[in-house]
Amino acid sequence: MPKRLFAIVVIHLLIIGPANISNASAAADDAAANSEWRQPDPENTVYLDTPEGRIVIELNTRFAPATVKQFKRLIREGFYDGLRFYRVIDGFVAQGGDGSDLDQELTQPTLPAEFEHTTNGLNFVSAQKGDLFADETGFIDGFPAALDTETKTSWLTHCPGTVAMARNNEPDSGSTDFYIVIGQAPRYLDRNLTVFGRVIHGMDIAQKINRGPSNANGIIENSDAQTSMLKAKVAADLPAEQRLNIKVMSTNHQSFTELMDSRRNRTHEFFHHRPPAVLDVCQVPIPVEIN
Repeated sequence: MPKRLFAIVVIHLLIIGPANISNASAAADDAAANSEWRQPDPENTVYLDTPEGRIVIELNTRFAPATVKQFKRLIREGFYDGLRFYRVIDGFVAQGGDGSDLDQELTQPTLPAEFEHTTNGLNFVSAQKGDLFADETGFIDGFPAALDTETKTSWLTHCPGTVAMARNNEPDSGSTDFYIVIGQAPRYLDRNLTVFGRVIHGMDIAQKINRGPSNANGIIENSDAQTSMLKAKVAADLPAEQRLNIKVMSTNHQSFTELMDSRRNRTHEFFHHRPPAVLDVCQVPIPVEIN
């Protein structure tokens, strides 16, 4: 470092002092927390490549730490590379993996049921009270969620784009196979399966996954007709220049609150019969920018 620049740095540090350095750091943290846009953590972002394009999934370690841990381990081991979406029900879900959910022998450990979380310490942004399936719905750190005020628990809701772990009848029987909600929100599944992520980019790609026959519960017997998972990668494992520059609107920011208000109160001249001022948590798209 040039002597003159070094001297300037030393003088600056002497002026602001250690306490002020700490305050400046705290202010920077507050500014980041209050930012309108956030960048998903690359360690909890997954790129799922299909023949039709890339699906980007943000994982949720707060609600499903064990599931996320195993999912990332399997990705890093190349487990999903070349596997397929074998059960795809139009208007419902696209399920893929090694087929262990079809009463086949498990090749990986089973996972604990991570259906809900205590409300303590959660930054809940309310969308609607008196929801059909919950006392209250809203968002927790970018994920649509719901609350039970009596039990003081919360859970992630089954909105379009939700990523959850498939299982058999036993609550702790999930292992490898997962599904993406590609249709209307099947909210009756809330708190019955482990939601561990959501699609933040590429839902148009997810909608191109080949459907199965309705009279066979969506199961596609012919592997050639199944959409392949060409490769899955954790974004953090790629060089920075190969990662997508994704920004997601923070659900904790005032801009998102205003977005919810605009969807709750439909005042546009298009509406000749105004809908009631209610808000379905699954009908609030979270804006995403990609550069």
